[in-house]
Amino acid sequence: VGDEVIITWKENEGIKANTCIRCFENIKQSFRNRSEYFIDKYGFIPEFKAGMNTGQVTTGEIGTLKKEIVYTGDVLNTAARIQGLCNEYQADLLISEPLFILLNLSEVSNERIGELTLKGKEKKMGVVRVSVE
Repeated sequence: VGDEVIITWKENEGIKANTCIRCFENIKQSFRNRSEYFIDKYGFIPEFKAGMNTGQVTTGEIGTLKKEIVYTGDVLNTAARIQGLCNEYQADLLISEPLFILLNLSEVSNERIGELTLKGKEKKMGVVRVSVE
């Protein structure tokens, strides 16, 4: 989606062994492993931030000549709004409290930021900063 990446799992697969968090960690590590290449080719190491949420997503295929997979659902909008807060809270990864409750993050540094009003939302959402470094 533009310069974004959307990754989805069936809920039990995404939370099992913190798969969603480990995916983020693995991507970060891949960028670090190729840091010399990025610096040589582009002059910097790309960085990215993520917002994660849990809930139902509808997936569909549209188009006849050029087929495209589309994802819809409020859960995606909420994840994007959470990701949009990363700079404000000096975080690479922010997750919704409903997702945090499902995960076992006892071995990962995390900090509850609190109940936040997300852009375009009426109901506040608990948000947690997760550090994977």
